[in-house]
Amino acid sequence: MQIYHFKCEGCGYESKLPLGSSDLDQILTDVNADYAEYRLYICKKEAKFVHADIHSRDFEGKCPADGSDLAEIKEMPPVRCPRCNQSKLVTEETKPVDHE
Repeated sequence: MQIYHFKCEGCGYESKLPLGSSDLDQILTDVNADYAEYRLYICKKEAKFVHADIHSRDFEGKCPADGSDLAEIKEMPPVRCPRCNQSKLVTEETKPVDHE
């Protein structure tokens, strides 16, 4: 899993979201209910990025805040700010520290 820090130099929008799967060695099986795969979406109504576990039973492709449809961000890292739609979005990617 990676932590993405999005910051817009134009409007000041900022967000930190964990994306990816929780463990690269982990696979989705009927037995492994803890498997998670977080993907990046944009809630256009609220003009912000959100992340969601696509394997969650609760995930319906809706913004958790207002119930509007989410649009998946296919290109990583995204280049446009969800708030002002300018190409001034700076993305930093970090990997969380493993606690073994």
